[in-house]
Amino acid sequence: MKAILSVCTFLVLILHLTQGCPWTQHKFQQYSRTCLTLLEEMGEKIVDDSVGVHFPEELYKLARKSQPQRLTWFISQVLDEVSQLLEEDLDTVAWDEKKMKDFMSTLNTQLEGTESCVVSKMKKSKRLNLYFKKLRNETLGKMEDEAQAWELIRKEVHKHLKWVDLLASTRL
Repeated sequence: MKAILSVCTFLVLILHLTQGCPWTQHKFQQYSRTCLTLLEEMGEKIVDDSVGVHFPEELYKLARKSQPQRLTWFISQVLDEVSQLLEEDLDTVAWDEKKMKDFMSTLNTQLEGTESCVVSKMKKSKRLNLYFKKLRNETLGKMEDEAQAWELIRKEVHKHLKWVDLLASTRL
């Protein structure tokens, strides 16, 4: 009986690795588009100003070439970094509170769903983590106008979520 259970578990794992995760294939896009819409609508028009922190486009290009499990793990890390970034004190922003709350709820659902697709924990990207720390420090840590700093962060979050949406739609 134990041997049959082990074989079944192994087959489910192999199926999961080769066929992908149903959540990312069927739900991810829906939540992704909702996140992007809420992010766009919760504040004024997204600013065109430069952040001064180089966007890690090369990490996304590397992720695009990854196996589905690794790509899912990368997307999960991006969503987690965005979630942590936006858990800061947001008292100075004039964003629509309900849309911000809905955005965070949708983002966290997307993160949980993506994490459920990862069979085993992998090494996180230090470069991605450093990028988000630098983004936080260069905006919130150095800019005098905190509301403007948050608008720049919203712009960068928007870019990340668009890249993640593109990766998921073309590779998962």
